[in-house]
Amino acid sequence: MRSRSLLSVSALVVAGAVAGVDSLHAQAAAPMKIDPVAAQWGQYIWKNRQCQGCHELGRDQSTGPDLVGVTNRRSADWLRSWFKDPSAMTSSDSIAMALKKKYGSQMPNLDLKPRDIEGLINYLAQETQSRTGK
Repeated sequence: MRSRSLLSVSALVVAGAVAGVDSLHAQAAAPMKIDPVAAQWGQYIWKNRQCQGCHELGRDQSTGPDLVGVTNRRSADWLRSWFKDPSAMTSSDSIAMALKKKYGSQMPNLDLKPRDIEGLINYLAQETQSRTGK
């Protein structure tokens, strides 16, 4: 009986691995611990780079998706890759491709530095928590 349950668990692991091959970086993230200093920097980047021109937090719009909850839907690694080079992601990642198709636009490469990217991720996680409690 024990070997049968191990076999079932193994089958589930393999099935999950196969299902996740399409977009490894798109795995949903575990709740992250927010760095308030990084989030403050991210808010500055958000405003300075005029992200609100395409993304209105708490509201989906035609130019770009609502980013409240994005840190729950995507892993930090996926978001880092996206913020680093959105065009490369759109040509190689199925979720990025689907977003481009849905919105009909491509996020430009903003030449974000690692500190900027970490700040944006923390800011978006903070906004998500404050607006949704998650």
